[in-house]
Amino acid sequence: MKDYPTAAECVAPMDANSRHQRGFTLLEIMVAMVVLTLIVATSFGALRLGERSWEAGLKHTAKTETLRSVSGALQRLFNQTLPISWSNNAKTTIAFDANHEQLRFIAPAPLHHGATGLFEYTLAVKSDADNKRLMLYYRLHNPDSPGFEASDADRQEIMLVDKLNAVNLRYYGSPIAKKAPQWHELWTNKAETFPQLVHIQIVPLSQREAWPDLFLTLHTGLIE
Repeated sequence: MKDYPTAAECVAPMDANSRHQRGFTLLEIMVAMVVLTLIVATSFGALRLGERSWEAGLKHTAKTETLRSVSGALQRLFNQTLPISWSNNAKTTIAFDANHEQLRFIAPAPLHHGATGLFEYTLAVKSDADNKRLMLYYRLHNPDSPGFEASDADRQEIMLVDKLNAVNLRYYGSPIAKKAPQWHELWTNKAETFPQLVHIQIVPLSQREAWPDLFLTLHTGLIE
């Protein structure tokens, strides 16, 4: 007699197939979503970190370029500072007058100006309500004048650095000839000599953007 499969044997394969075709359970879907969320969050965090690093690199590059431009421009001007002096009523004054926030001197025209002759320069701190700027003012020097022009009219200006908390200027040398040099916060035009160095301390508003101190050399021929 031929043997036929029992009902249990016929049902068993169908139950196995149904288990393979039923899909994912709710728990499996939730685990997959959690893993996907972690991957996306990690990728987004890495992207933000890369973006911040890139922004910080750009800011550092811009700051470095500004520092190089400012220090280079000022050093070129100070290298060309002329040892001019004026005699008036038996009194001699030099073409250099400075304090802790401003200095005045005479040098050739700026390269970008396209003019010739001598110019009066004023490096000064300009203060607003909550901000200070390091400014460079200049105008054509009058050779018939017995000193610096008293008026601030007709002068052009360049903003060198802004968003500052303070700018301090000091001068190294000896105002009296043949005296031992030292640092001074005041160097008037009544001095007998020009300073040897100018120290510029720039303090930005943000402590994260500290500037190195600038030490600029003068070559005037009146240094003792």
